[in-house]
Amino acid sequence: MKVCFVTTAFPRWAGDGDGAFIWELVRAVARQGIHVRVVAAHSPGVPAHEYMDGIEVVRPRYWWPERWEVMRKAGGGLPAAWQKEPLTRIQILPFLLAHMLATVRCARFCDLVHAHWTLSAGVACLGRSLHHRPVIATVQGSDIFQVPRHPVGAWLTRSILLSCDRVTALSRALKERVVELGVDPDRVHIIPNGVDTTRFVPPDKGERENLILFVGSLIERKGVRYLLEAMPAIFGDFPDYRLVVVGDGPQAGFLRALADQLRLGERVTFVGFQPQEAIRSWMQRARLLVLPSLEEGMGVVLVEALACGTPIVASHVDGIRDVITPGVGVLVAPASSAALFAGMREILGDPVRWTAMSQSARMRAVTHYGWDEIAGRFVDLYQSVI
Repeated sequence: MKVCFVTTAFPRWAGDGDGAFIWELVRAVARQGIHVRVVAAHSPGVPAHEYMDGIEVVRPRYWWPERWEVMRKAGGGLPAAWQKEPLTRIQILPFLLAHMLATVRCARFCDLVHAHWTLSAGVACLGRSLHHRPVIATVQGSDIFQVPRHPVGAWLTRSILLSCDRVTALSRALKERVVELGVDPDRVHIIPNGVDTTRFVPPDKGERENLILFVGSLIERKGVRYLLEAMPAIFGDFPDYRLVVVGDGPQAGFLRALADQLRLGERVTFVGFQPQEAIRSWMQRARLLVLPSLEEGMGVVLVEALACGTPIVASHVDGIRDVITPGVGVLVAPASSAALFAGMREILGDPVRWTAMSQSARMRAVTHYGWDEIAGRFVDLYQSVI
């Protein structure tokens, strides 16, 4: 079987965290004996065609000179780029055209197209009269929670998903939203993202630092401001702890200014965008991961933290509820620094409970989110569609 993956987020080089979970799925599907080709978005300085671990990756150019390509420039994905980079609105049409033509060329030599996010699914469906292959769309979160808020976006999203042969959603919340758009629930399958449980592992000696960790794009819907606002109270109860913020995005300047305004000083460190190996190291060192999102399709960082045996405090929203059970973390009300403080104090103040959660977190990751199991579910879906 041959499958053409189409995605706007994909690693630009080895160790790059941009769309790393798509790359992990590609590799896992390939381990199942499937021949995979990938069409991804181009970025300045990145090859337009290469082989990564023997897998063909095509990134079509869409603007000249190359250094002016901005579709992947802003952290937080295409929605953030649309808001932050005015040139994005000029480049979107040539980007879609280049993306579609590359998809058609690759899909002709494959049995089906597996598109990630509705934008790529729309490209695959638009070129269907030329490649004549079935299309499976995987919705990730922002494409369902944000785009349909506008009437045109809702119409476009609905039209694309109705044109696909199957839709997969990362969580029950995402499936519910897809069904609300008018897609037959029997055509929507829940398959979450996974984690490499051989790489994301607990620290060898079980040693942890007094460290609270956030990993993600610095955009409004991640709710980092509420985490910062909770930290003065946390530092009051746990004076030997510190917070590390991993990630970058449009809100980076605002959040740094807020940390200064709250007089958090050196106890909060913004380390910016980090490669996957560094993220794994931070998760192994941390005693707690906090994800204060206002909306979330699933949250890849959650399963990575689970695999590292790191307990979690997260917002009680959307796909997060599928991942975090009482045995591995605490769910709190969104957009509430007081709720985040209470959740963090609940775990950090009970060492016995922390140890039990750490052990349960690792077990949950291995049992439910190993990439080979996730890839097997996709391969079964591919076979049923073909």
